[in-house]
Order: sequence, then structure tokens, then C-alpha cells
Amino acid sequence: MKTVKSLLLGAAAGFVALTGAQAADLPGKAAPAEYVRICDTYGAGFFFIPGTDTCLRIGGYVRMDAYANQTFGAGTTAYSTRTRLLLNFDARSNTEYGLLRAYGEFMIQRGPGNNVLPTTLATGAGSTGQASAAYMSRAFIQFAGFTFGNSASFFNFYQGDVQFVASSGAAMDPSRNSSNLIAYTASFGSGFSATVSIEDPQFRRIGAIGTIAAAATQINGVVYNGQALPDIVGNLRVDQGWGSAQVMGAFHEVRTNLNTVAPTPGASATGWAIGAGIRLNLDMLARGDVLWLQATYADGALGYVFTNDNSDGLIQTRQAIGVGLVNALYADGTLNAAGSGIAKSKAWGVHAGFRHFWTPALRSALWGKYVNIDAPSVNAIAAFGGFAGGNSTLTDIRFWQIGVNTIWSPVRNLDLGVEVVYSNLSSRQNGSGNAAVVTNGVSTQGNANAWSGMFRVQRNF
Repeated sequence: MKTVKSLLLGAAAGFVALTGAQAADLPGKAAPAEYVRICDTYGAGFFFIPGTDTCLRIGGYVRMDAYANQTFGAGTTAYSTRTRLLLNFDARSNTEYGLLRAYGEFMIQRGPGNNVLPTTLATGAGSTGQASAAYMSRAFIQFAGFTFGNSASFFNFYQGDVQFVASSGAAMDPSRNSSNLIAYTASFGSGFSATVSIEDPQFRRIGAIGTIAAAATQINGVVYNGQALPDIVGNLRVDQGWGSAQVMGAFHEVRTNLNTVAPTPGASATGWAIGAGIRLNLDMLARGDVLWLQATYADGALGYVFTNDNSDGLIQTRQAIGVGLVNALYADGTLNAAGSGIAKSKAWGVHAGFRHFWTPALRSALWGKYVNIDAPSVNAIAAFGGFAGGNSTLTDIRFWQIGVNTIWSPVRNLDLGVEVVYSNLSSRQNGSGNAAVVTNGVSTQGNANAWSGMFRVQRNF
């Protein structure tokens, strides 16, 4: 009996020891998994970054465009394509000082119009026709009413919202330039606000044209001197249920350097621009219907009347607007013979756009623009000491354009659209140019018109 009892006790002790050893080898109780949580504070699509109180939304689109006669030129490419991937990241959190937000937007695309260099429209000499490009379009921080970084200029209002922006083929779209800026926005309640913004002028430069020292390194005939002052931009704005309205103004320095080999004092002038716009929500017609109207005027700051396609901040001294066999050149001003003064160009423009929803899945838009550029007159240049070299090639420009598009969304977040555009350009001698400049049969003076179109497929996410 004692023997049996000893065997049973020994077996039990061994089992306990074995069980204890196995238990020691097992992992401890797993920590509960932290799943991604929805953040509904800032609207749809936001989620909490695990372990933080920051809400993040990731979005963007994939787009393919096919163009017909995009560059409006004689003998230019009649068919071209472009594919683009856009990604944006929007991070937000609440603090004792209010909203803290960081936003970034990046584009990768292949095809013409990569915003790397300007395109000579009438000759079809596209700078990056088959190139790929990757660039940042927005990156800014907002905190306690301040905005720091690269954002849409606070001068901008209507930015081609109802048109296929790139289909115009011309640098006369409403101002939608981005800029590196430091801004403060004061909110007064009921949707009223005011903003003062210090913005990098490189993104608005269209320069001044003239004759400089032969030894100097020239860019399109003149050197744009290093910037001395930032652009100062301000606006007053209201956003309410009926829509939005804004009045805006800007100061811009036009500054040139006569010789980069032996730097000499250059000329400078103060340019300025003013504008006003209104956006009306027309939900009484159909949900989502909207009407945009905007008018702007500039003296020596043409980049505020229309987009100058200088989104990457390249140093520009003049740019081109081309249709058919006319390739007119424009600039902020003309340098006099002594290099001591700049006669400024003037411009004004009106832009309008209307969008209507026929059904929730089918919408159309009608838009148009008119831009008038007056180059410095011969008398104005003479008052500054005359123009060196005889011909600045700048002329008075009249440009108008009208377009219509229709977009079908068969399923949510998928757009299939077509757009047709008519463009008319008139360039004449009344400005600072005293003779037409003809290059490969393309003149800086005359009248031309063209039709163009685009087909677009876009998947938003």
C-alpha cells in the first residue's frame, strides 16, 4: 500500500513540475489590439493615427487626359496625352489655440505640360513633351490663424473650378498660382474674414524686357535682379450659405539687373493688382449648381490677372501666348535705354464659369474669359529715356476664350468628361514693339483663332 501511495505521489509531483515548466514557456497574455478608429470631427474620410490624437485623411486621384490641338499652333502636334497621379495628406488636431493642420499634395505625371519650362505655344516647341515630372503642388501648416508654407495665393478666388484647367492651352487662365507664404487670417464671425499674406514674388514674375550689357548672362534678353521685397497680398472675404465673395489686392516689385558679370544698379518699379469675385450657390436650380464671376486689374503685375505658368518659380522675363501663326509676348514692363527706369505693362481680365447638374450623375459647365494687355506705349518709354535696341517685341494683346464641358459619373468617384474650347488672339503694334518679329513663319502680331478639345477619365479616392 505504501508503495502504491509513493508511486501516485511521485507521478503527481512530476505532472505538476512538467505543467509548470510548460506554462513558463508560454507567452504572457497579449495586449489588446489597437484598431484604427474613425475620426468624424473634420468630416468624412478622417481616421485617428494609432497612438495619437491626430486625425488623418489620405486622398487623391488618377487621371488620364487626351488632347486635340492643345497648343493651337500651325503644324503643331494635333494629338497628345497626359497621365497624372495626385496624392494628398491632411492631418488635423485640436489644441488650446485652435486647429493645428498640416496639408501636403504631390503630383506625378507623364506627358506634355509638366510645368517645368514654359511652352512656345504657336510653334509647338513643347519643352517636356515626353517627360515625366514629380513635384509638390501644396505643403503648408495652419495654426492659430497663421498659414506657413506653399499654398494657393490669398489673392486667388476663381481658379478655373468648372473648367478642365489644362485644356485651355494658354497662360490666360484665372490666377491660380501657388506661392511660398506667411499669412494671418482673422475671422470675425458669420463667415467674414480678412487675410494679410507675405508671398514669394518669384511665383508671379513675368519680368521686364530690354537691352542689357552684352557681357551679361541673359535670359530672354534681360536679367531679373535678385528680389528685394516680398509681394504683399490682402483680402476681405465672406463665406455663407448663399456662396462666397472676395475683394483682394497685391503689391509686386519689378526689378532688373543690367549686368551679371559686373553687377550694376538696376531699375525697379512697384506693380500692383486689385480684384473682386463672387460665387453664387444656385441650388434652387439643381443641387450643386454654381456661378463664378471675377474681375482683376494690374499695373506692372500681370501675374495677378492670369496664371503665368510659373508654378515652379523659374526666373521669367517674358512669356508667350500663342494661337495659330501668332505668338505674342508679354512682360511686366519695358526697360529704358539708360537702364534707369521701367515702363510698366497694364492688364485687366474678366472670368466667368457656370456649372449645372442635369442629374446627380450628369453635369455640364460653360465658362469664358477675356484678357486685355496693354504694353507700354512708345511715348511712355520715351518719357523714361527711350528703349535701347529699337524693338521690345511687346505688343498689345486681346485674348478671349469660351469653353463647354460635360461630365458623366456612372458610379461614385469616377468621372468621364469631354470639353471643347474656342480661342481667339489679337496682337497689335500699338504697344512698345515697332515691328513684327517673325520666327519660322510665326509672327508676334496679327489675329488668329483655334478650336481645341479634351477627353478625360478620372478616378477620385
